[in-house]
Parts: sequence; C-alpha cells; structure tokens
Amino acid sequence: MAVALFAASGVDRSEAQPPVLRTSVPQADAPVSPVWVENPGALRHFHRALEALRRDRTRTVRVLHFGDSNVAADLWTHVARETLQQRFGSGGSGYLLPRGHGSWHRGPVRVRAEGRWLSRRRGFARDFGPNDGLWGLAGVGVEPEAAGARVRLDVPEGRGTRRLELHGLGRAALGRLAVKIDDGDWQVVDLRSPSARLVLRRWTLDARPHVVTVRHAGGRPRLLGLVVEEESGVVYDVLGINGHRASAILHWDEGLLRAQLRERQPDLVVLSYGGNEALDPNLPLDTYAAQTREAVERIRGMAPEASCLLVGPLATYPTYADRMSAVTAIQRSLAPGLGCAFWDSSQTSGGPGTLRRWGRYPGMVSGDHLHLGPQGYERVGREFTEALLRGL
Repeated sequence: MAVALFAASGVDRSEAQPPVLRTSVPQADAPVSPVWVENPGALRHFHRALEALRRDRTRTVRVLHFGDSNVAADLWTHVARETLQQRFGSGGSGYLLPRGHGSWHRGPVRVRAEGRWLSRRRGFARDFGPNDGLWGLAGVGVEPEAAGARVRLDVPEGRGTRRLELHGLGRAALGRLAVKIDDGDWQVVDLRSPSARLVLRRWTLDARPHVVTVRHAGGRPRLLGLVVEEESGVVYDVLGINGHRASAILHWDEGLLRAQLRERQPDLVVLSYGGNEALDPNLPLDTYAAQTREAVERIRGMAPEASCLLVGPLATYPTYADRMSAVTAIQRSLAPGLGCAFWDSSQTSGGPGTLRRWGRYPGMVSGDHLHLGPQGYERVGREFTEALLRGL
C-alpha cells in the first residue's frame, strides 16, 4: 500500500538552501496552536491502510509528499516520517535524489552526487532546461555533465532484505548508467528506447550495510530517482523542489508520471504548495485556483485509490498576509470537491501574517522571515502528524 500527500505550504523567493536540522537546539517555548484536519473523511483509505499495517506487519504503506522548499528541506516532513515509522514500522528511505537537486532527504540512506550533474526540471525561481517535461515523479531528473560523474548511496544496516530501484528515462538518445553494489561488478543499464518511457531496474540488498554507486557509462542518461525500501512498513517519499508551484505538475510528462505513480502505489498524496503563488502579485487568484484544481485532478486521476491532503501555506509576516489568506481560502474551498482533506498550517502560529509571534523565539523563524527555523519546522511537523493520525 502507499500514501500520496498533497500539501500546499511554503514560500520560496530564491534557491537558497534550507536551514540545517540541529537536534541539539533546545525546544523553543513558542506558542503553538493545535490544528485539526478539515474534511477528515477524505483520509479514510490512508487510515485503513495504517490499521491494516498494524495488524499485518508484512504490508507497506506509502506516502508521497509533493511541495516547495518547505518540503524539500525535509524538516517537518522528517518529523512526520519518523513518527509514522516509529509507530507503524519503518519501510526505509523511499524515493531519493542527490542532495541539492531535489529534496535534502534526512532519512537513513545518505545520497550524494560526485562530479558534475545538471538538474533537469521546470523552475520558477530559476529555470533549468531542457523544458521537455520528462522529469518524472519528483519533477526533477539529473544528467551527468561530464565523464566521471557518480551518485553514491550509503545504505545502513536494515531489518532484512531490501529493494533497490533505479528509475531512469528511456528515450532514443544514447544514455547508459552503470551500477555497482559494494565491490561487485559494474552492471550497465541501457536507457535507449524508441520513445520516452520509464526504465526501471531492481536489485535485492541483504540486511548488511552497503555502498551503492551509480556512474555515467555513456551518452546523456537522465536519472529520475533511486529507491531503497524495506520489505514492509511506512515509506515517506519527500518530493519537494525549491521555488515550485502546484502548476508545475501540469508541465510534467503525463505518461512518465503515471508510470511512476503506478510503481509507487501511494496510499496518501500530499500537495504542499501555495506560498510562492501568494508572493507573485502578477498571478491572478482565479488563475491560481484553476491551475491548482487541474493539478490536483491530474494526480487524483493517476492515483484514484489514494487519500488526498491539501496543506495550506505556512504563516508569514504581515506584509504577505492578504495574499496568503486568499490562497488558503481557495485551497480550503477546493479540497472537498476534489475529494481531499485540508490542513491549514498557518494556524499553528495563529493564521496568515502571524509569523512574527514566533520570531521572538530561538530557532523558530529563518533569517529571511519567509521560511521557518529548525525548531519551527519541528513544531509544525509534530502538529501536522498529530492531526494526520487523529482518531487512530
């Protein structure tokens, strides 16, 4: 089973790196308000999947969390992942990209790029080409810019056997990647295909720690993602990109996205967008509403069994309160008709424009006054997870 979360939150003015998670920072005594999920019946499939996992620990429940920089930082989503995995069992790290090209993933598997890799995606704060829409599940793929480019996965000890997957873009152009597990032989993955499609390769890893290396082996291969999962438990895919908006989904190749969603089989989908749209005064609100509706409908149509959750933008300082309030109201009104639940993240600090209340407390707000600090994300993550699991 799998879960895909649609969370709408976050403000991205630039491609600046998100704050570092520092667990040694003392807990801030900032006022945090509990916020409950609206239209909670839309989470029925997700809750039933978790109940089934609690009875049968051989199952898998999967969450896909799309969003902007507040998701890409994997700070409050890290809290959600850890809480779910501690309560229901860990399914591993899930879908991964090299750090800095997509999510700053904070799960047990560490991923790093060596050599020169280029991001291939649609951006708003910054554009990356080619604009072909063939970016896959996370909305971003990576291509080696020069020979010698590698991606390294450090996989810690697991509970048992695990699945390793490579998701690549098949297309007519020459493209080869090679995969090596520990000191084994290089295994070449040829990505040539008559038409654009998902190329998926799988391996089995035993419970010991492993080092997996993926290297450029010829042509112009595009790596869409890597997966490391246990045989059962909760898997939480963090699919955030700095500067992104919900409308970006409308530019992703539908066939490729559908194929990867079919493989991931989400039980819950969360979309975390809205902050960047609220900061754009040139984006009419009726256009925003129409684009958001279409983006959610597209994902819902590809994963109809999954529960759906929209998450409203995080609070900001008063300057942006009016637009944030309008974006939040649009998401709240859209959610029931789209079969989605809604969670208003801004209410954790008191609503749109109230972030200044947290600014007096260490670690709660980033220096740009648009993102949260480590403690702020941690508190939002706890409230989000509590609301998500209410009634279980």
